[in-house]
Amino acid sequence: MTRARVAATVVSAAIVCIVPARDAAAQSYRDVAPIAPPAEERPRASPSRPEPRDDSQDVAIRDLRGIAFVRADAAEPTTQSAADNAITATGAPLLTREFLDGFSADLHKPLTFARLAGIRRAVVQRYRASGQPLVDVYVPEQDVSDGVVKIVIAEFRAGRVIPQGNRYFSDALLMREMPLASGEPIRESDIASGLALLNANPYRRVDVIYAPGAAHDTTDVVLQTEDRFPFRIYGGYNNDGVRDLGRDRILAGFDYGNLFGIDARIGYQMTASNDLLSGNPDIEGRPDRPRYIAHAFNVVAPLPWLDRVELFGVFAESTPRLPDSYGQTGLSSQISFRYDWRLPPLDHAGAWQQQVQLGYDFKRSNNDLEFGGFQVFNANTHIHQFVVAYDLSKSDASGDTHLNASLFASPGYFDSNSNDEAYDAARLGAKPRYQYMQLSAQRDMPLGTSGFSVSARGLFQWTGSTLLPSEELGLGGDATVRGYEPYAAQGDRGWNLQTELRAPAISAGIAAMQPFVFFDAGHVWNRIAEFGEVNDASLASVGAGIRVQVGRFVSFRGTYGFPLKAVVPNGSKAPVGEIFLVIGS
Repeated sequence: MTRARVAATVVSAAIVCIVPARDAAAQSYRDVAPIAPPAEERPRASPSRPEPRDDSQDVAIRDLRGIAFVRADAAEPTTQSAADNAITATGAPLLTREFLDGFSADLHKPLTFARLAGIRRAVVQRYRASGQPLVDVYVPEQDVSDGVVKIVIAEFRAGRVIPQGNRYFSDALLMREMPLASGEPIRESDIASGLALLNANPYRRVDVIYAPGAAHDTTDVVLQTEDRFPFRIYGGYNNDGVRDLGRDRILAGFDYGNLFGIDARIGYQMTASNDLLSGNPDIEGRPDRPRYIAHAFNVVAPLPWLDRVELFGVFAESTPRLPDSYGQTGLSSQISFRYDWRLPPLDHAGAWQQQVQLGYDFKRSNNDLEFGGFQVFNANTHIHQFVVAYDLSKSDASGDTHLNASLFASPGYFDSNSNDEAYDAARLGAKPRYQYMQLSAQRDMPLGTSGFSVSARGLFQWTGSTLLPSEELGLGGDATVRGYEPYAAQGDRGWNLQTELRAPAISAGIAAMQPFVFFDAGHVWNRIAEFGEVNDASLASVGAGIRVQVGRFVSFRGTYGFPLKAVVPNGSKAPVGEIFLVIGS
């Protein structure tokens, strides 16, 4: 692998780990979620055996009268079964009559060794297209005086699964996550699913190597592993906070990647405004606490049948320095559960991985301060909502694709803080019974061999309801439209798009740097007009940025964006710069 390829890989891993995930988790949690460590490069394809090659034009059979395909472990066939202009297949259900008829044009003609290799190659490709890359198609020594050729198909089956190189993850753990049964055919979709599971943990990288098995026509699957001690502590800084709670934020957290030795992960992060360290002005009636502090956690645990469960949440205190806040503190909390149900890959090769996610969110809040608002309410609102999401992803040599569709629904009226009065006090017209849908897509792809690459991701939200601030779509800031302050505009409905053109990565030792330019846009609007809100806003910006990754220890990203439109008519179009720094073990 070239140094440029390594640099691009390292920076791509940094992109994944620094940018918050935008799946079926609310934006309040997304802003302060624990940061995963930089991941290793992921293998994109499982190896395959070479295809048959023979360019000889020498004639093997002067008058081809039949072809008999037979499995290597099938009973010895008689060539009579393929006589009388017949092309047959014994014990090979993948070789359908339609496929076999494709060789009819070869009958009653001379068969060269080159054409014989072409027939064998077509059978190999047939098996590979059906997700069985490990197959050997050969012509055994035989008497072909009757014009009939026998072609043998050897389907290699799984022997042993052998972990190698692992130091911090047990053999049993790695073997459990590679869904292969001894003696069964090795299917590419099973290998791809196993690698997706094994490489989901950022503390290891696993490749598959095929080795001859002890038994005839078997192949051992070697899990070549590079891992490290699965614990990380980190600290960082960014200026992605809302203005009234302090743009500057500091953070600290930890992540452990093999809880109880079962491949479970747990993470925690504290995020606070910079006055956590500098102190607060002496304002009568104002609590002596930072303007903003949040504690977030997540736990991800695999189940024996290879699905997984997730638990995550956040508790945040917001104490703005506003003249009319009377020392009030906004309190927000969330606890969420997700069940990730893995589905079989969509294709035989296992390139398209899919899952369904089922979940529940409980949220409690008495303010809208985290989303650029200015209100602390007299009562709490409680959200009880259920989530159903479908996730589809593909990673190959052409790039990475990720699609997601999520439905959020609240039946409402679960408790005394989940009623019309509480919701309407928080936001005019809001009701505890609502639904909204989100559709998102992301595509990252290289531009040939130039080293340049492009990235695009978009999100669309639609609802027929008036939503509370935590469920609205917010625009502005690093996760949506750069060049604007975070949550410059919010709406019940809307969309946003982020695009990047990335230059070739530049590496020096363990450090890699990648400049990029971007264009972002978005539009949000409310179901009904809300007092004191921007009810319809279109945002667009252009800018440039840079990502720097120093091994697994330092991640840095900086952007500088120029708004093309003001949030409100005659409003400011001043450029906004943002930086994100994480230093970890």
